[in-house]
Amino acid sequence: MSDLLLKDDMTPKERIEAMTHGRPFDRVPCNIFIGDHAATIIGAKVSDLNFSSEKFLYGQLAANKKYGIESTGVSPGLAGIAEALGSKLVFPDHGAPYVREYGIKDILDLERLSIPDPVKAGRFAFVLETAEKLVDEFGREIPVSVEVPGPFTSAGNLMNIGKILRDTRKNPEFVHRILRLVTDTTIAFIKQASKLDVSIGIAEPSASGTLISHGMFETFALPYLIEIVDTIKALGKGSPYLHICGNTKKIWTLMADTGAGALSLDDVIDLEDAKKTVGDRVILIGNVKPTATMYLGKPIDVERDAKECLKKSYDNPKGYVLALGCGFPIDTPPENIHALRGAAIKYGKYPYEPELFS
Repeated sequence: MSDLLLKDDMTPKERIEAMTHGRPFDRVPCNIFIGDHAATIIGAKVSDLNFSSEKFLYGQLAANKKYGIESTGVSPGLAGIAEALGSKLVFPDHGAPYVREYGIKDILDLERLSIPDPVKAGRFAFVLETAEKLVDEFGREIPVSVEVPGPFTSAGNLMNIGKILRDTRKNPEFVHRILRLVTDTTIAFIKQASKLDVSIGIAEPSASGTLISHGMFETFALPYLIEIVDTIKALGKGSPYLHICGNTKKIWTLMADTGAGALSLDDVIDLEDAKKTVGDRVILIGNVKPTATMYLGKPIDVERDAKECLKKSYDNPKGYVLALGCGFPIDTPPENIHALRGAAIKYGKYPYEPELFS
């Protein structure tokens, strides 16, 4: 374990479990979810981390030794459900996977699709194997998660998102059929992942309030998210976190209505506003600026940004987790990662001393 971790009174797993269950804990959790940045630590290609559970685990071990991570996990990726259903992906050596060929190009393509093998399709086997290794290595002290893409995001990776948005008006029944398929596929995979000692999280960036309206979210995202959340809870995994990119202010209450236990919010929104609106219902996660602060800024900028987040959210009724507002930039300077966790240790002690934020 990192020397920094030894300065804490609780392990990351003890801390997050205490906060979730309303028990006393030592300081604010700091979700340094390293992701693809791990490749830079071990001198690997990012693409390697999508296929080799050994390299993925090696990267997380190296990240923990270097930074003292407080969470770890693996995901099939935002296009992972679509990949399992037939979309063809590209895996850059230094970037996130993206769709090269959509599994659905027209209505007839949908007729040929069915729920795939939840263990073997796409990279499901890789994710399950990697999650098991992460649990074996970290599970006693660090929470391990498996993140799945939300149904609207999966639909937009199975068929071009522009066409999805068009058909929400021209052919809504067709969109609902796609959403039904990706939701059933996601649930089948979750049932396999839930056999491991992991929590489940949901990333639903395409359902952003900057992309779809409140009404569209209510019709095409909310019912399927509720179904997935209910499944996760029924499997004994607790309430998952839900991340949606962009300006989500107009759908905060709907996000909470999904039954998610925590909302991960982008840096374009104000945490204090979110606290006032849904803070009595959900844990808030976020929202240090990933690019402007973590990637392009200096440690002093990271500390300032973290302090501002803490100042606004330290007293959130359901709890608060210091984290980035969105994905972790691959080339984030190591000194900025140290600064983020250092700010959590320095300013996030319970009980809080608000004068530290001045």
